[in-house]
Amino acid sequence: MGTPALEIKGLEKKFRRLRALADLTFQVPQGVTCAFVGANGAGKTTTFSVIGGFLRPTKGEIFIQGVPVKPLSQAEGRVGVLPQDMRFFEERTVESQLVLFARLVGISGGTLHEEVTRVLSAVGLSEKRTEPARALSRGMRVRLGIAQALIGSPELLLLDEPLAGLDPVVRAQVKELIQELHGKVTVIVSSHELGELQTFCDYIVAIDRGHCLFSGPMEEALGAGDQFITYHLGAAPRDLQELEARISPLPAIVENETKLLVQFGTESPGRVNEKVLSWLLEKKIPILQVIHQRSLEEAYLKFVTK
Repeated sequence: MGTPALEIKGLEKKFRRLRALADLTFQVPQGVTCAFVGANGAGKTTTFSVIGGFLRPTKGEIFIQGVPVKPLSQAEGRVGVLPQDMRFFEERTVESQLVLFARLVGISGGTLHEEVTRVLSAVGLSEKRTEPARALSRGMRVRLGIAQALIGSPELLLLDEPLAGLDPVVRAQVKELIQELHGKVTVIVSSHELGELQTFCDYIVAIDRGHCLFSGPMEEALGAGDQFITYHLGAAPRDLQELEARISPLPAIVENETKLLVQFGTESPGRVNEKVLSWLLEKKIPILQVIHQRSLEEAYLKFVTK
């Protein structure tokens, strides 16, 4: 299967009498976008803090690309982190924030401004480079946080609740940005919005009370077999052969004139959904509702109650 991007072995973290992580063990393959899910208090933020080098584990091992990571070594630049409570220097410009962070991780000389320009372009903030952080919207602040995490081309990107507090339009934009990173860097996304994660993640790690409940491909978590995405439309779709060619070898099925069913089987529902939505938008067919027949919420509840 190759060397995993991240491997956690027997990770434990105690805060006095509280054991936040208990023998946590899992792997994340290279190049995936991984949903990291769990209830409040499950240990998600603690895990991110240990991997990112902000907390020293009580015991356990962390490997990135097969290389052991020493505690509190985040400055080595192998891990990029977007914390849930991201903070910026409000009066500094977007560009100067990134220049400062680049210097902190050891980038200097002629490559410094090249690196800042690269990450600004990657997150769509090039036109905002001279604006102060205080002038940015919530969505733009998330973009700035992701740009900061991308400084130095880390091998692993940790995004803690990047969708929290965003309106639907901005949330869709941030999801699109994360999708654009797929395959370029291994991304692990923590969020309580499990339905959202299901649409763009292809791998999942589920934890509860500091233990790993499940780690594996998203389609495996949702269960293989005859699974469908149902699209309730405002008009009858035509040229279904064109859609079927785009999502081949998966079938597209119409139950009635305005109800389209797509069977995704063992394919990633997020990838299938992306292709179908793109086709519907090209054809200017109104989309009233999209329903996944199996939800990530259901899968997680099944893991917890096992």
